[in-house]
Amino acid sequence: MMTVFSGKQENSYPHIFKQMYEQRYEIYVKRRKWSALNSLNNIEKDQYDNDNATYLLALDEEDSVLAGLRLLSTTGPHLFGDMFPQLAGTHGVPRGEHIMELTRYYVAPLAARRQLRWWLMGVISIGMFEYCLEHGVRQISSVIDTFLLPPMLEAGWRVRPLGLPQSYGQGMAIGILIDVTEEAIETTRQVRGVKGSVLRQENVDRLQRIPSHIYRPVIPADRLFN
Repeated sequence: MMTVFSGKQENSYPHIFKQMYEQRYEIYVKRRKWSALNSLNNIEKDQYDNDNATYLLALDEEDSVLAGLRLLSTTGPHLFGDMFPQLAGTHGVPRGEHIMELTRYYVAPLAARRQLRWWLMGVISIGMFEYCLEHGVRQISSVIDTFLLPPMLEAGWRVRPLGLPQSYGQGMAIGILIDVTEEAIETTRQVRGVKGSVLRQENVDRLQRIPSHIYRPVIPADRLFN
């Protein structure tokens, strides 16, 4: 259900990466009005979309990207450390081999009803935790909008704010550190209605897609869209 891509694979899967960049443009530039983002040709792609980035994407049977996120090593350049160190408070920006940064966490801008979006957020969240556990990552750092904090806590995540929220023009941001645990996976499954593992271990050449029969019985087809 979730496929892991490396930034090095962009040339091998241009149609998938293009979708992701276009969706990010729709969400962050057009809808959220993040004026600081540089965008050309209706895509949102920054300096961290490079060979060192890891992407977790949910694909359907037609190779449409349904949801995704980006993970970056905190031992090198990353958004929190470079752009928002003030949000780390007195703790300093979290860095280390066992810490990865979460950015560009989203569900595709479909006209889907809330229940489907809720489920997809669970899928990519569980995929993130499963990937981190398998790769020895113990914590995830991130700069998030404050409205994302309650859903994380409701899902049973152990989240530690690192400083006080600050306005950035289009909202309020806060720096956080999330513990990677098996408990976070189990509680997210329960809260979001996701069954079993979502991260597949096969080579990326065998792309892991979400068949329509997995999510359509959860929500009848005639209720998926407004």
